[in-house]
Amino acid sequence: MATPARRAISSREASTPTDQDRTDITDLIHLHGHLTDDGELDRADELFAPDVIYDLADFGLGSLHGIAAIRTAALALGDANPVGHHVTNIVITQIDDRSARVRSKGIGVKADGTAGSVVYDDVLTRRPDGWRISHRRVTARRAALDEQDAGPRAVLERWRRAAVAQSADDLRDVYALDAVHEFPFTGPGLPSRLAGRDEIVNWITAGWQRHPLKYERYRTLAIHDTDDPGTIVVEQEAVGTSATTGEFALPNLLVLTVQHGRITRLRDYVNLPAAAAAMGGES
Repeated sequence: MATPARRAISSREASTPTDQDRTDITDLIHLHGHLTDDGELDRADELFAPDVIYDLADFGLGSLHGIAAIRTAALALGDANPVGHHVTNIVITQIDDRSARVRSKGIGVKADGTAGSVVYDDVLTRRPDGWRISHRRVTARRAALDEQDAGPRAVLERWRRAAVAQSADDLRDVYALDAVHEFPFTGPGLPSRLAGRDEIVNWITAGWQRHPLKYERYRTLAIHDTDDPGTIVVEQEAVGTSATTGEFALPNLLVLTVQHGRITRLRDYVNLPAAAAAMGGES
């Protein structure tokens, strides 16, 4: 008997979506976890169209093109692969006689017992040998439900917590992949613009190591709404201690823009003389 993923579609059946289509699509999405965990990567053609695009941009890895690229990436990951892929919450959001859109959740369990959650957004196409995934976007779930679609005030607090904790992981979670962090007030040896989450996080964390400042909290002076509900203007002070000069309070102004619970643009008006004084005259 042919597997649901391999079930051939006759021309009569292809005319309109049926209950059997929904069953076959659901089984196909489930099959991904079994084949991956069993190491049967040579059967990936039962899941994916030959020209599949596998979008891993949310992880900073771009997109994989074609089944061979997916197989190579999985093998390269080696022991870092989860030992268990659990696919759940399958919802077929749109379907016609040629294509379907499917949203599901994935839980990956690693050998050390840690786990992570992702969302799969798939486009499936009907082929002579059955339904296949032609485009898959994988998005990590990095924040609680109330933070995924949080407004700028909630994201501001997450950004502040990451800075106080000096947590690179938390900082990475709060910026969008293509975020821009700008410094309208700048000086020699200082950037005026950082583009992309990696560049932003790398520069900020390097500063944590290089400079003697330790933020302890932020004091909000004022928050102003704008015509854009995703953008706020923040007047604040960063309060902490310097290994060189002792206690400090650094005033600055932020123009913060957020989409889908992450910072997409941050204009950071740093008070350079105050920062230099707190660092004992360092630039």
